[in-house]
Amino acid sequence: MLALSIFCSSQTISVALYNGKRLEFFYKKKILNGKIDGIFSIIKKCQKSYSFINLKYIICTKGPGSFTAIRSLKSICQALALFSGAKIFSSSTFIPFFVNDLNKSSNFIVIFKSSEKKYFFQMFQIKNNKIEQESKLAQKEIPEILNFYLIKKKKIKNLSIIADDIHIKKGFPKNAVKYYEANAKDLAKSFFGGFCEKNLDIFYHSTYYE
Repeated sequence: MLALSIFCSSQTISVALYNGKRLEFFYKKKILNGKIDGIFSIIKKCQKSYSFINLKYIICTKGPGSFTAIRSLKSICQALALFSGAKIFSSSTFIPFFVNDLNKSSNFIVIFKSSEKKYFFQMFQIKNNKIEQESKLAQKEIPEILNFYLIKKKKIKNLSIIADDIHIKKGFPKNAVKYYEANAKDLAKSFFGGFCEKNLDIFYHSTYYE
């Protein structure tokens, strides 16, 4: 069983190929100027060793994020699915950031960069290996996110922050922020854990049609 995982954030794009749950191929590349052209070179590297005709699953993110990038990624996955007959599964962009922390009950605010000054963020609760949304998706600048965190922290003691931009740490209390760049391996783990779905509708955000 071959499963191809493709993860795209505002910072990086990565591809992971699994045979069963064994990782066979992984490659990550920085995104330049908001373009995901590099995905084609990564896929070609993977195809040199593995035939995509044997793909059974394709896993991707459906947002939030750059509408153009996610739409392009969706089209690429659909083309690969037509070629291979693979089934496509998708996940919110947020889940791969904390999928490695599902073995403990906790509350997270996940933050990742959306533009020069703004970030997407949302709060989640993990309990009994289940993920619950504890706030609506929002897109704000750091001072507004800090204010949101400080208000929630008064009520929730075990509240952590996971962010893909190391500069976020400067505005928050010491040790409040865990820096982490999610990738295609984390997305695959979300799939293996049952946190992906067949719904491929892009997660639109009204203020972010890039």
